Amino acid sequence: MKKYLVLALGTILFCGGATAQWTVGVRGGWTSTTISRYNGGRMDEAYSALGGIEAGVQGSYTFNSWLAVRANLSFMQRSHRMDRNLNYLDPVFTEHINSYLMLPVVADFSFGGERLRGHMLAGVYGGYWLHERHRGKTFWMTDYYVYFEDFDEPREFTSEDVRTNAGTCFGAGLSYSIGDKWVVGLDAMYYYDLTSHHKGSPHLADPRYLNTLSLSLNVNYKL
Repeated sequence: MKKYLVLALGTILFCGGATAQWTVGVRGGWTSTTISRYNGGRMDEAYSALGGIEAGVQGSYTFNSWLAVRANLSFMQRSHRMDRNLNYLDPVFTEHINSYLMLPVVADFSFGGERLRGHMLAGVYGGYWLHERHRGKTFWMTDYYVYFEDFDEPREFTSEDVRTNAGTCFGAGLSYSIGDKWVVGLDAMYYYDLTSHHKGSPHLADPRYLNTLSLSLNVNYKL
């Protein structure tokens, strides 16, 4: 098995020897995140997507004209919203503003001309949950009235939270070379959690997975 791996790596390096190159750059863009969660009898809760931002740095190593490996370290907001859909609680909602540090590593398969190229991207990622903020509208009741109140506050992490996560990612992009050294690109990526960010109760499974669509612009320099 080892000799086949060495042979495969040697073939890639041999084929890419003439065009192998390091590239570094910066990236930034917009995210939209939904949550996948077991209902668990919460029939009055409805979940929806929230937008956010992404910003970070990236690097890539090009083996040949069609294959590269890319990694980036990004600050990413992966937020979502919960609405209560009972008639008398319609105004009640909570927005979960989550901040993550994300590290995806993807294979970059490219095609096209010398300047304008298309890209197919697929790989894995790891992440770390940095911070969460809650904002929205809550309620409290008396014998005769229901009162509503706005809130906006940070949430402290508990022993039920899982702050490290991992998953798969895939997407597509376009890039355009400006001169011999600069490349600008536009990527659409989808991040799918394979680990829950909530431990849940041993008596009631309650996994919670985040799914994020990212649209980002990147500017890169060929070393």
